[in-house]
Amino acid sequence: MSLLLLLLVQSPDFIVVARTGTAAYRDVEVARAAGYRPVGPDFPGMGRHWVHPALILRDTLDPAAPPILEYAEIAGRPTLVGVAYAKLVRDGTPPLGLPVPSAAWHFHQGTVEEESFLRSHAGVGHLIPGGGPRIAVLHAWIWLENPDGLLATDNWALPYARLGYRVPPGASHEAARAVALAAGDGGRHYVEALLRALGRPNPVEEQALSLLVERHQGAARALLPGDAKTLAHCWTELLEDVRAAVRPEVWERLQVLH
Repeated sequence: MSLLLLLLVQSPDFIVVARTGTAAYRDVEVARAAGYRPVGPDFPGMGRHWVHPALILRDTLDPAAPPILEYAEIAGRPTLVGVAYAKLVRDGTPPLGLPVPSAAWHFHQGTVEEESFLRSHAGVGHLIPGGGPRIAVLHAWIWLENPDGLLATDNWALPYARLGYRVPPGASHEAARAVALAAGDGGRHYVEALLRALGRPNPVEEQALSLLVERHQGAARALLPGDAKTLAHCWTELLEDVRAAVRPEVWERLQVLH
């Protein structure tokens, strides 16, 4: 049974309660007035996190009051695309209080900074030596349908939505990454930051990677709207050029992007 079906079976009211509780925050200024503030970068497959610190510190989780709202620029304005629930925990045990499968939670550890978020959402841990408190996070895509499921961490329909496109049938994550790269300077800066954070290239390699990303961004833009297979190939070609431009140890750290 899928995570979405399991969620609906366990609590058919969860999505209704979450949407009702956050509907007013479709106006970003209402969210700001309520205490939410933007933190970290704008992820191509996630949007930007707006965090309410006091809600993260609460002992209980309320479906109607998520501590994190996720906005993305669509049609020229910040648009609420999803929410996330977060709670401080002492270890890797998912918190209780929401009718969701434990596998839907993931964990951040360390400061809430750009590199930490980039590494965590690329599937690479960012842990403090010796351990320490973690933040358990659960995403719920209640305002933008996610092809991978309601509770998936990333929503790769988002790069298409930013450009006003529908997700093509059978589109892969690689195709969506190419679309994200094509979607303005933010897409290019994100990929450059991702390569720096994961690969840790030296200054010469970093400069070469920046030029590669810029060149492949032009190629991705020329393909739009393009078919999914061609777009996926564009992303694969970028990674192959990256592989040729860096030392083997840097490429090994970047394997998670393949």
